[in-house]
Amino acid sequence: MKQLKTRQVCFFLIAFLPITKFFSLPSIIASHANEDLWISALLCLVLDFITLIPIVIACRNANKNFFELLEDCLGRAGAKIVAVFYLIFFFVKTILPINEQKDYIEFTLYTLKPTVIYFLPLFLLAFYICFKKLRVFGRLSDIFWMVTLNGFIALIALSIPNADFSAVLPIGARGFSNVIKGSFRAFNWFNDCVFIMFFIGNFDYDKKAGLKIFLSFALGAVMVVVFMITFYAIFSSIAFRQRFALTEMSKYTTVISNLGRFDYIGIFMILFSNVFALCLPFYFSSKLLKYIFNINRLWVAPTITVLSQLFIVLFLYEFSVTFERVITNYFSFYFILLGNILPIILSIIFIRRTKYAIKKG
Repeated sequence: MKQLKTRQVCFFLIAFLPITKFFSLPSIIASHANEDLWISALLCLVLDFITLIPIVIACRNANKNFFELLEDCLGRAGAKIVAVFYLIFFFVKTILPINEQKDYIEFTLYTLKPTVIYFLPLFLLAFYICFKKLRVFGRLSDIFWMVTLNGFIALIALSIPNADFSAVLPIGARGFSNVIKGSFRAFNWFNDCVFIMFFIGNFDYDKKAGLKIFLSFALGAVMVVVFMITFYAIFSSIAFRQRFALTEMSKYTTVISNLGRFDYIGIFMILFSNVFALCLPFYFSSKLLKYIFNINRLWVAPTITVLSQLFIVLFLYEFSVTFERVITNYFSFYFILLGNILPIILSIIFIRRTKYAIKKG
């Protein structure tokens, strides 16, 4: 019996993938593309959608999981080499979202006495989830897609009265090079189709499953683009300075000034979903580590995965700006290769392999 349903994969795309882009990413893109930041985000989303197409087709007839298909195509040694590259991919991909979430919690929710202690339970949760089977994300998706959606709608509804949407005009004013530069710096927060690639062979492909998955991805993409446009419409020329967009966007709404900051209800909903979204790279890193080194003890891979990120947060935090510059400037090539190009190539190979097996069988 497969661990996931098509419904859960669709909810997964809505519940966990858009929200990781609601924190520091808008300000990072705005520092390059300004009012065209939404175009930069849209380009990344289009590239991810193109990547998703062959992955979904590969899911259609797959009767083996990702690692089994990889071994069939590349052999065990080749499969482990690819797994090593993806282990590095998930490890690096985790660093910036973890640090931005830590900063957000410390400097916006605990402004009087910020301390890393408030953030440490995330690592305990990640450690616990790493022991679970893939179906845990299916069950979480069934619950959290509504949490994410309601939190997003609440924040946007409260932010719109402050927005001047003429600020994003004229479209394309910053030039194509700046838009591309903004997209290039943002790849650490995209390349989400890799998660779906690891779902290959692990969910029941229902009737019209492909259409449902594409529509769910499109809904998540619309959420990201709407958030980017609203963000710049509120802050315009100072958008690049707004490191924690989530809190600031709805802060100055008249109704909040009169009744209090009940926008925190929407913020906490987003944060609650994001806690589990941040566990995703931990989970897949743990599974990859276990596969590469044939680790039999259940606790070893999760411990190494979680402690390595915890070490960065506790002892290398002073280098967080350096990490951001290195990852956004140089690792973007790696993210494109492992997050877009290689999944397309592997998915096409899987499709051909599966068709050949069906024809031969």
